[in-house]
Amino acid sequence: MKASSLIGSQSSLPDDCEKAQSFFLDSSDKDMPESGSRSHVEPILDRLYHENPRNLNAERSAFGDGVTTIIQGGGGIAKEKSCSDSSHDMSQILGPNGKSKPTPLSQSGFQDPASVGGGQQLTLLSIENLEEISDLILDLMPSIKTEAFKRTLDGISASKMLVFTEEKYLLSHFMKIVDSSDPDIIMGWDIQGGSLGFLAERASHLGIGLLNNISRTPSETKIAARDLDIPEKGIFDNLIPERLNTNPVILEDAIIEDEWGRTHASGVHVGGRIVLNVWRLMRGEVKLNMYTVEAVAEAVLRRKIPSFCHKVLTKWFSCGPGRGRFRCIEYFIERARLNLEIMNQLDMINRTSELARVFSIDFFSVLSRGSQNRIESMFLRLAHTQNYLAISPGSQRVASQPTMECLPLVMEPESRFYADPIVVLDFQSHYPSMIIAYNLYFSTCLGKVAPSKANTLGVSSFSPDPSVLKCVKNEILLTPNGVMYVSSKVCKGIMPRLLEEILSTRIMVKQAMKILSPSQKILHRIFNARQLALKLIANVTYGYTAAGFSGHMPYAELADNIVQCGYSTLEKAISFVNAHDKWKAKVIYGDTDSLFVLLKGCTVKESFRIGNEIVSAIAAMNPNPVTLKMEKLYHPCFLLTKKRYVGYSYESPKQSELVYDAKGIEIVRRDTCGAVSKTLEKSLRLIFEHLNTSERKAYLQRQWTQILSGKVSLHDFVFTKEVRLGTYCTRSSSSLPPAAIVATKAMRADPRAEPRYAERIPYVVIHGEPGPPPQ
Repeated sequence: MKASSLIGSQSSLPDDCEKAQSFFLDSSDKDMPESGSRSHVEPILDRLYHENPRNLNAERSAFGDGVTTIIQGGGGIAKEKSCSDSSHDMSQILGPNGKSKPTPLSQSGFQDPASVGGGQQLTLLSIENLEEISDLILDLMPSIKTEAFKRTLDGISASKMLVFTEEKYLLSHFMKIVDSSDPDIIMGWDIQGGSLGFLAERASHLGIGLLNNISRTPSETKIAARDLDIPEKGIFDNLIPERLNTNPVILEDAIIEDEWGRTHASGVHVGGRIVLNVWRLMRGEVKLNMYTVEAVAEAVLRRKIPSFCHKVLTKWFSCGPGRGRFRCIEYFIERARLNLEIMNQLDMINRTSELARVFSIDFFSVLSRGSQNRIESMFLRLAHTQNYLAISPGSQRVASQPTMECLPLVMEPESRFYADPIVVLDFQSHYPSMIIAYNLYFSTCLGKVAPSKANTLGVSSFSPDPSVLKCVKNEILLTPNGVMYVSSKVCKGIMPRLLEEILSTRIMVKQAMKILSPSQKILHRIFNARQLALKLIANVTYGYTAAGFSGHMPYAELADNIVQCGYSTLEKAISFVNAHDKWKAKVIYGDTDSLFVLLKGCTVKESFRIGNEIVSAIAAMNPNPVTLKMEKLYHPCFLLTKKRYVGYSYESPKQSELVYDAKGIEIVRRDTCGAVSKTLEKSLRLIFEHLNTSERKAYLQRQWTQILSGKVSLHDFVFTKEVRLGTYCTRSSSSLPPAAIVATKAMRADPRAEPRYAERIPYVVIHGEPGPPPQ
């Protein structure tokens, strides 16, 4: 099996996808002469140079210092011509050999570009590949598009091909391009099975350590070669030994280093560079039934991309130059661009950079680590300024702490259709506001009113000092579950102080966003990313105190106090609304921090007025910063069970267009097929609009008639389920879930068709005889 790859790199600004460089590495050109000769290489270079020397030089300079735009034959390097970028800063510190080398653009300058409204100084490299090809081709696509390039034999006008007769020369040239362009981020749609992971597998079979050679932390061999100024051919000979390593176990261990990275991150590590698995990132960004590149491009870019199987692409490529090969090349050039465009459209790089800046953690930890790492990074820095040190209990001490006893208030609604308006009221930042209002934190707790026999508090032993209790008896706050805390007048807790600063800063950032001019789009995106980071960190503080399994500093009593304070606040609000005679309102559903209020006989305008009155009255009952907000109004709606409801929503009384809003039902769930979700949504809309069942009955009869007569598309009956091979307990393939059975059948035909961990596999349920499915 040979290698092919398409690479596209994006320069510093994340919102400038037009400034992209692309390379196409493929493995086939059967018309090329045999290796071992240099005569067939030089004429191609000379012909390309004579056809358009200015463009070829411009293309070479796009890669900076040390990049060679050459064609390598079987006998080694035919021609080498390095070019240095004059825009690089020359280092003032001499190296070991007495010569100073250019400083890479990604490492020069330390000014924060966000402070002046600039973009992130990061270089992106997108890699895609095609497998099952015979010979080797490298296609370079320049970043400078102002000058027109003459078409190649394949009809590609904006690119230039480099042809290699042996795979090891292609991989060597690929390593030089990565080393000279020095990207900060390397990405691919499937970075493990394809893209960089596939190239690393091919290099490993040839005995080449590709991941180590393209890293910013080079091996001793590369360092020695640079210090001794060994010629290019000498380095090349050291990189590519003749003996091949074909041990698949060693191959797998060298490329995917850890199981967690394989299942939750990129799994491919390049020292000094960030490796992103775009497919896995999209699973957390958009909600789709299938996460193919075509489905994501349609959802994010609103663009339809054709899907071709590898058999068709291989057939096109095998046609040779001047025939159908250009279709395959153009397809993979577009695939590499899509990675960059999707990341740019979702503002992933800029947003992640701002999250890392706010949390004070590294870029990759934002994507790969949990909320516990973010909280500790922020609150420990503030704790150290107040002369506090965090304890670090062991797993046995964590397991021995008291179990948590409190649960949030979740009411079971009366399941039926509601034709009258329902107002949805929501407590803003409910748990963070409880921490601030009641000064709940480790350092402000005085213990329980009725202490236990073991005198324990959380993971440590604690006995309150009677003299201290006597001194602060007038400043003690008693939580509903009987735990004492001092007020903020005596001692301000670290977490309440941190949350106050976070919430006030978020308000300040949102106000600054409103005064930005329309031309300041980059600064607007930066500010929006920062306020999102502050919102996320504020909403996960409770989880840090309740992390009893893997938490670094869990505190069961504190977690119970936060939940119980929120429970009591919501319970008082429900009782207050039900007891008020003026509004004639009834709370029919409540869930943790929200309540649904039924207003019988009211219009939409009257419902908004009453909802605002309820918000003002309840806000006056609670301490600052506990705030109730009117989120929306449903009219009409269905309440099924807790966390499952659907209806037409209004966000303002002047809203003219109705918004269809569904939560938790089959319309928005991904464990059903399209026929169910489409039919259910249409029938519910008919009920909401006509308030009778006759229209819905006629619609359902028509749909069922079409289904029974076979006049519907098969796509509406496709299920998609996540597959996690290796985690199923059963040994019999017939007992696996349907999606896993489909995946194992595909792997029998092609071993490289193994699904990615948690990939959604489509399948169709067909009618057949009882028993296990045919193998």
